[in-house]
Amino acid sequence: MPALESRVVNVKLLNKEVAHTLHSIKGEPSAGYRTDIQGLRAIAVLAVILYHVNKNWLPAGFLGVDVFFVISGFIITSIVTGGGGGFSRSFYLGRIRRIVPAYLVTLLFSCLVASVLLVPSDFKFFQDSFQSALLFHSNSYFSDFGSYFAPAAHELPLLHTWSLAVEMQFYLLLPLLLFVLPKRWVPPALLVAIVACTVYAQWQLGEVDNQRHVYFALLARVPEFLIGAWLAASAIGRSWRGARAEAASVCGVLLLLACFFLIDAAHFPGLLAILPCLATALIIVGNKSRIGSGLSNPALVWIGAISYSLYLWHWPVLAFIRYWSGRYELGLVPMLLFALLTVSLACASYYWIETPMRKPGSMGRLGGLVAVVLLVAFAVAPTVNEKIQRPLPVELTRYAPAEEICHGKLVGQCRRGDPEQPVAALVLGDSHAAQLNYFFDTAGKQQKFAVQVISASNCVPIPGFDVERIPDYSRADCLAQSQALAPMLARTDRVIIAGMWQWQAQSDAFLQALADFVKTLASQGKRVIVLGQVPMFEVNVQRMQRFSVLGMHMAPEFNAAWKAGNSKVAERLSGIDNVYFLDLSPLPFFQHAPYEDGMLIYQDNHHLNERGARRYGEAAAPVLAKLLFPQH
Repeated sequence: MPALESRVVNVKLLNKEVAHTLHSIKGEPSAGYRTDIQGLRAIAVLAVILYHVNKNWLPAGFLGVDVFFVISGFIITSIVTGGGGGFSRSFYLGRIRRIVPAYLVTLLFSCLVASVLLVPSDFKFFQDSFQSALLFHSNSYFSDFGSYFAPAAHELPLLHTWSLAVEMQFYLLLPLLLFVLPKRWVPPALLVAIVACTVYAQWQLGEVDNQRHVYFALLARVPEFLIGAWLAASAIGRSWRGARAEAASVCGVLLLLACFFLIDAAHFPGLLAILPCLATALIIVGNKSRIGSGLSNPALVWIGAISYSLYLWHWPVLAFIRYWSGRYELGLVPMLLFALLTVSLACASYYWIETPMRKPGSMGRLGGLVAVVLLVAFAVAPTVNEKIQRPLPVELTRYAPAEEICHGKLVGQCRRGDPEQPVAALVLGDSHAAQLNYFFDTAGKQQKFAVQVISASNCVPIPGFDVERIPDYSRADCLAQSQALAPMLARTDRVIIAGMWQWQAQSDAFLQALADFVKTLASQGKRVIVLGQVPMFEVNVQRMQRFSVLGMHMAPEFNAAWKAGNSKVAERLSGIDNVYFLDLSPLPFFQHAPYEDGMLIYQDNHHLNERGARRYGEAAAPVLAKLLFPQH
């Protein structure tokens, strides 16, 4: 019997030694390794990926990031308070080995693909985001990011790095909460910090146009980490078994499922963030339950193990596919390509980068990786981007110099057309009015009239415009242009309105405001002309040209919705005296769009460029003048 007992003890010691080795490779202490948490990581990353592929599949799948934050706070605090050596040099080196190598390789890959695929203007946006991501500061960058002509959010390859920036910043703050306080004070101090930061985030959400800034803010996300940290520091639930563990885990799962389908991103984070974090905490403390056993399923544990790499790689792959296709929703073939690339890259990243680089002694290789990333990002990639295709002449890449037109601000008299003529009409609208500055220059000089043009991004600056619908970076300009409109209206008896009706007409509130506005103008004896939206294409035409150089030829394909937008606006305004809807898309000018006589006339998929605006003005001038001045 003593010999048998000795063998049993030796086997237990061997198992502990193997576990310690495996967990050291993971960058976590063996005492803290839990397969159920790996399974929970799998649920979190799958929720995020589902949401990113199609936000309608899991309406609040973005909460997977919040689940990660709670887990991170729990694990890191367990390391510190569980005999892991505190916030020593080895702790920080372990965090760096855990996060940075795979992160840098993802940045490197993204930079190389971006240098090939992205047109120069889009590559400039990428470079800015790359620099912020490299410094783990991209949450602040994307918080302040906003440009009408930047790629759409779902086409920004590094947008997802904001959460990693928040996590790394949290690691710098955590010592202040754990290391400097006596151990008995830590749990109550964490609770105070959770309440204070949650109240702050909720208060900030109440400020106008502030939701995006709160979403990316470290302080707004700190409570999510600290809930996990409080679990570890207070040791609550550590001994829960039986009915208590079962009840906690069931309540946690049900609450998390409800959050995934019911929480609205427009009012998040803040108080709402407590719900998914509480759900995650209940699942963590209810680990000694049937649900905990289910989360320890080998398949979920494996997905959890590669979850960091899955998170790193899925978004750039998705963003680049969308950038190439010009579509948010993916078809079957792009979806299969996305799945294959994401899983393959994540596995390669986990087995060839994450796991080897977690071992002690890998810091020298990390230094070499940093050098390669810097060389590629700041020397190789910009050169590649410029060499693939010669930059287009500037007049083909914009509809007018921003500093010369009244778009979002007033510049001089906002006059266009014949400078010798008095202002005959006021032109207003969104960027589809702004693109007509040179149109009216040309048409006015040809037909001897002048106009004032006032516009704002995403906004038709009329009374009652539903400004809360548009991106927050556009709202201040929209309101300013709306206020500037009144005195201009008083000085004219003709008004021309242009807009991206395909988008604006989706809002019933806007259509009602537009109808009310033109009725008021018509009742004052003013003549109102509403210009139809110019034809729109599925893919940005500058991108099509670059893809052609790369051997990926794409034929111009009209977007089906622009005609429907025109029809919706025309129908809403029909029957109002002195109001005319003028659709110029049947003109021969658009016969071979986005080209005319072999020259590009569009700057993207729905705006004309300078050359196109001038040529459009030449083609449309007689028709427009006849409608503006029917007595002539």
